[in-house]
Amino acid sequence: MKKPALDARLRAAAAYVRQDAVFADVGTDHAYLPLFLLAEGRISRAVLSDINEGPLERAREHAAAYPYFASLSFHLTNGLCGLEGLGITDIAICGMGGELIAEILSAAPFVRDASVRLILQPMSRPAKLRAYLAAEGFEILSETYVSAAGKHYACMCVCYSGVPYALSLFEQEFGKAPDISNASFLSYLNNKERSLSLAVRGLESGGGAAREQRALLSEIEAFKKKLMEV
Repeated sequence: MKKPALDARLRAAAAYVRQDAVFADVGTDHAYLPLFLLAEGRISRAVLSDINEGPLERAREHAAAYPYFASLSFHLTNGLCGLEGLGITDIAICGMGGELIAEILSAAPFVRDASVRLILQPMSRPAKLRAYLAAEGFEILSETYVSAAGKHYACMCVCYSGVPYALSLFEQEFGKAPDISNASFLSYLNNKERSLSLAVRGLESGGGAAREQRALLSEIEAFKKKLMEV
């Protein structure tokens, strides 16, 4: 049977899942990611969760067409609530905002375990998520920037270390060691610079303060200057 097709966004998440993992797909929709990983022989079983019955039912219906249904369990729950004790080793949280991902992690103490891998792909506010991870002692092991349907996404591979650390404004927005050869990252960087410039002009023309936006713009300019020197 043909494997489910994944776009570049979900392929980036799949690449971080470890061999023989017990995989959790939080906020599942159609079960694309767990079905792909089962077809690849990468995971032993999958736990699918969603806060709404509609997406969970779509996942059940879609999964029924594949020979892996017995390796899936479906849970109507808020994020990771009630999933402790299921032996989960690798968790993907994709398709939602960075602040909501942080809330889901905050409500699940069992993810504060160095053996658990988190694969996080915020659709918005990645800086808020990175700031939360740093403050709470979650180490970002690796990041991949990808483009899909005309949008740019960062996919983070994370585990708990228990050691908080600080991030600059630039690192909160773009990561500690972005791949400067990655076209998706460079496009995201340029788009963010343009949107910040517009925000600064708008705020300051209305008499408002734009100190943080100007500070991030300065860090972006310094980063791009270093790129030119390489």
